Amino acid sequence: MTARQSVRNMCIAMAASSILAACGSRDPQAPEQTPPAPVAYNAVTLPPVVYGHYQGRQMSESDDACGVPDPLRQAVQDQLKARYEVVLPVPGTGREAAPLLKIEIMDIVTVSAGGPTIVAIHAVLERPGMPAAQFKGLRQMHTRASDITAETTECSSMDAVIYGLGADVAKWMLEPVDGVSLVNGE
Repeated sequence: MTARQSVRNMCIAMAASSILAACGSRDPQAPEQTPPAPVAYNAVTLPPVVYGHYQGRQMSESDDACGVPDPLRQAVQDQLKARYEVVLPVPGTGREAAPLLKIEIMDIVTVSAGGPTIVAIHAVLERPGMPAAQFKGLRQMHTRASDITAETTECSSMDAVIYGLGADVAKWMLEPVDGVSLVNGE
C-alpha cells in the first residue's frame, strides 16, 4: 500500500465518519414530537331533524301543524353550506371523522293567523375525540294585524322562524361552545 492510498483511505474514513455523525447514526436522538394540529373539518353529517321530548312528553307530527322537520333541516343545511364544503346526510363509509349534528324539535307553537309562531330546538354536535357540545335555540314571531289577509294561516310566519333557527345553528357552529342558548338570535 502506498502512502497515497493510505492518505486516500484515511480521507474516506474521515468523510464517512463525518457523514454518519451528521446523520445521527452514532447517537440517535428521538425525533421531537409535535402536538397534533387541530382538525379542520370541511364536512358535517346532518341526519334528519326529529321530534324530541317536551316537558316529559314525546312530540310528534300531531303537534306540528306546519311540518317543521324537513324545512328546518334544509334551512340549517343551507346556512352551513356557506362554511362547509359538504353537508352529508347520514354517516357512512369514510365519513366517521365528520362531526355529527343532531337536531331535535323541543316545542312548536302555532295558535292562529296572527298568533305567535314559536319553535324551540336542541342541537348536539358530536366531534371525534372531543366532548359533545349542546345548543338550544328558540325563535318566535307574531304576524302584525295589518299583515293579516284572507290567505294568512297559522303557519304563515313559520318560514321566517325556521330560517332564523338555521342561521342561529350556523352561528353557533362557528364556535360550538357547550351550553349556548339563543332566543331570536341573541
